[in-house]
Amino acid sequence: MTKPSRDPSIEQEPHLQNQQFEADSSEALAEARLRREAGHPAGDDAVEHTVWDESVLSSELAGAPADDQVTYARWLAQKMAETSATKSWLVTLFVVLVAGPWGVLGALGGSGQSASGLAMIVLVGPITEEVMKVAAALWVIEKQPYLFKSLWQIFFCAAAGGAAFGFIENLMYLYVYVPEHSAKLAAWRWSVCTGLHMNCSFVAGVGLARIWDNAMRNRHRPQLWLGVPWFVMAMTAHGIYNASVVVAESLGWLKL
Repeated sequence: MTKPSRDPSIEQEPHLQNQQFEADSSEALAEARLRREAGHPAGDDAVEHTVWDESVLSSELAGAPADDQVTYARWLAQKMAETSATKSWLVTLFVVLVAGPWGVLGALGGSGQSASGLAMIVLVGPITEEVMKVAAALWVIEKQPYLFKSLWQIFFCAAAGGAAFGFIENLMYLYVYVPEHSAKLAAWRWSVCTGLHMNCSFVAGVGLARIWDNAMRNRHRPQLWLGVPWFVMAMTAHGIYNASVVVAESLGWLKL
């Protein structure tokens, strides 16, 4: 076994040898990362790593940041000024279109009559559906809140997304799951069920609006916990409805 050389001279350095020098693999990884980051806007990337929003660097403790320092408030104000009303509404419409299909993914496993199936209907299904129906809007609020310009856009995203979800779910339920459905069932689905999804999504939308409004007024990062009570209310209302329908059908009170 060859022992490490104790020669203090530089002649043994790899780049001074006759053979071709091979850089450490981490060098290539670092170079690739620099190339990737060069393709992103400096402000958008920098705001993800800025330390000026840390409590220990508050203006009371550390003083105001220099003019060239990136802060969340400065980044947000710049993005708000750069975002046109047209772009904002295009994003809003896109969120509405995505909310329905995305939310349906949460409903695919919500059938069954066993104990586990009942838990899916009453607990897991409502939680998953209500989260996924507003997931796209929540992502925009968390990552790019400047893309919304008013509370009404958020309410519209929530309610219209709920309606889109109800529409798709009704088509699946009436023409895939129960193709031999009655007219009474169809009327129930298009009225009661669609109304349920719209109203529950609107309640969750109130939570989204609280998160967005707080962030925009105070120019700080969105605080998602502000919307949690409203998300829970939407999930609870949805779960209570599902449980009521299951009980009513099992007792023969509701025949569709």
